[in-house]
Amino acid sequence: MNLRLSTIKALDGYKLRDRQQILAIALETLPSTKKVLLRIAKLSVLTPFFIALAYFEGWTLLPILLAAGLSYPLLTTPIEIAFAKTKFEEAIEQFKSDQT
Repeated sequence: MNLRLSTIKALDGYKLRDRQQILAIALETLPSTKKVLLRIAKLSVLTPFFIALAYFEGWTLLPILLAAGLSYPLLTTPIEIAFAKTKFEEAIEQFKSDQT
């Protein structure tokens, strides 16, 4: 499983912003059933984490919420990459056509 966009061979040679745009294009082209599955997968990963936050109160919650906000992309990006992997070639072609 790819944890970062930089580890995907099809995206070698692109800047980080370009890789993120290609990922967004690939996710847009997913069929609606896969989009629903993607959202369910992301929720299943995030729900236990946010349920655990219910046990903290007051100011002790602030650093934990900050850590949760920073860890959100670390938890969800690999899932998005796994779902979009089959659409990268189409997304790269669309990205190139949009650039010209």
